[in-house]
Amino acid sequence: MTYYKATLRVVNEVGVLARIAIRLRKFQVNIRSLDVAPIDNTEEFSDIHMTIETEKKGIAIIMKKLATLIPVVEVKYEEIL
Repeated sequence: MTYYKATLRVVNEVGVLARIAIRLRKFQVNIRSLDVAPIDNTEEFSDIHMTIETEKKGIAIIMKKLATLIPVVEVKYEEIL
């Protein structure tokens, strides 16, 4: 298994985190740590910082699928060595 640091910028809506967790579950991704915080005072957008554990070969596909969710604005990820 390989660890990745992923950051998702999302629109603040009810159920956003649940939709992301469900999508990760479909790909059998384990969330090792999770932090969510608004990015400004308007609280229109938040950043979700996650450390995830998954197979190395499928991470690009997983991140593309997360990016297709409606409340997700931006997805970044990097491997943790």
